[in-house]
Amino acid sequence: MTRLTRLARIGDLPLRPTELDRLSVLAGGVLPEAGPDTEIALISTATPLTADDIDRLPALQHVALCGTSYGRTDLDALERRGITTSNVADYSDETTAEAIFMQLVAVARGFATYQWRSEPHELFGKRLLIVGLGALGAAVASLGLAYGMRVSHMSRSPKPDWEAKGVLCAVRSTAFSAADIVVLTGPTNLVLVTADDLAQLRDAILLQASSGRVIDDAAFRDWITRGDNVAVFDLAAGEDAYTDYAHLPRVVFPRAVSGLCDESRQRLGERVIANVEAAMGQA
Repeated sequence: MTRLTRLARIGDLPLRPTELDRLSVLAGGVLPEAGPDTEIALISTATPLTADDIDRLPALQHVALCGTSYGRTDLDALERRGITTSNVADYSDETTAEAIFMQLVAVARGFATYQWRSEPHELFGKRLLIVGLGALGAAVASLGLAYGMRVSHMSRSPKPDWEAKGVLCAVRSTAFSAADIVVLTGPTNLVLVTADDLAQLRDAILLQASSGRVIDDAAFRDWITRGDNVAVFDLAAGEDAYTDYAHLPRVVFPRAVSGLCDESRQRLGERVIANVEAAMGQA
């Protein structure tokens, strides 16, 4: 390590003050906003990193993502420059799943701004479709089974371990028509729900746990006006989604990220520090 001040941040970071202070020490006392001499940049998954942004950082050697998804990061532009990256996986899946079921219970039972149906309902026995059975989807499936729900998944590949536990593998042509509740846990900014899917989904709860825009916009605006449909988002979807959807009737959209609490932010911060220290040692 030759110059500690080469470490900087791009925008706000979802870390606790304790871990931010430790990163400031690594940066030489202050964690500045990234500039032309920045070699290692910290960035949140909520902050876009475009090719133009990267061009403004000519000394950049490493991007340390404070989160999991690269969905808002131009990886091709980084690769062209030979810039390495690091991220943090599996630090908040259970945290997010807790919040998902808190929201589902609140909407089903009438504790939220909107109640799903005219009478309060339990989750027991309801048909839960999980779109994307990765680490977060698995945490949701585990709680769904614990609630006594009939759980199915729609994923890119078979999940024999979960299917052995009773999670059914759904076929897209019938998956949405057979669901009471749909939870989206797939990749950032990949369209997971099409207009055809929403045409099948009736009197249901649709909860987006994925980051970015993953639902057909025009079809969603029509779907939310029909029957007993209710949608639940959080700020992982993005400020643009909040602006577009939070004001709509039968949309629950708190200004919070489900995966962030004190414990998960600590886990995230510790692993970001480890990634930064490794990058500083290699630079």
